[in-house]
Amino acid sequence: MNYKWISLIVPFLFLGEIVQAQQFTRIFLFDDFKEARILFRNHSKATMQVNYDASNKVMLFRQGTELMEMGNTALVDTLFVDGRIFVPAAKGFYEVVRLEHGEVRIDWLLKEVNLGSKGALGSVTQGSVHNLQMSDLGLNATEMYTPYQRQRIGSMEVYRRKADNTYLIQVKGKWEKVKKPRQLEKLFPGQEERIRAYVKEHKVDMKNASDALVLLDYCLGL
Repeated sequence: MNYKWISLIVPFLFLGEIVQAQQFTRIFLFDDFKEARILFRNHSKATMQVNYDASNKVMLFRQGTELMEMGNTALVDTLFVDGRIFVPAAKGFYEVVRLEHGEVRIDWLLKEVNLGSKGALGSVTQGSVHNLQMSDLGLNATEMYTPYQRQRIGSMEVYRRKADNTYLIQVKGKWEKVKKPRQLEKLFPGQEERIRAYVKEHKVDMKNASDALVLLDYCLGL
């Protein structure tokens, strides 16, 4: 029996019981729970079914039929899931993205935007409103939906999820946080005009993670 592994998992299970006793609006990063390989700082390894709640910034995992919150994340070195890499942050996890000109860390934060009611939105049809069995699970930014907990009380409200991420890049050996193009202009003095022109030409929207990564890679290559 691996006693080292047991000593690590027990704190996770305890926090998982707390999650079950409370109600949260959760917006998950993945469309389902995915198998993850976890490397701990003491070089232990484990495999779990996980999903990242990018609204509350917690990693959740399945233990049998229970949904639990991963605690003591300082013990984790790296988490590999669905071809993506995550590392612990002060709160939650950062996703590590390796680009052509450098590494970017994404501090995911997803929010719900209320678009109104189905009756008032002519473009919203029953087919585009997802019947979700887990709160807000697996939605792309372009999809409209009614969260499951609101469906149960007969709500007709329609929502779309929106990213409000913070991105971290290394500039002169220091990790800097970026949310807006203007912050990049300050981090890359002398390149302000080129950055503005790139944003305008490519119609960069920093609320779109793909747009943000392309812009950050461009700036890291200047």
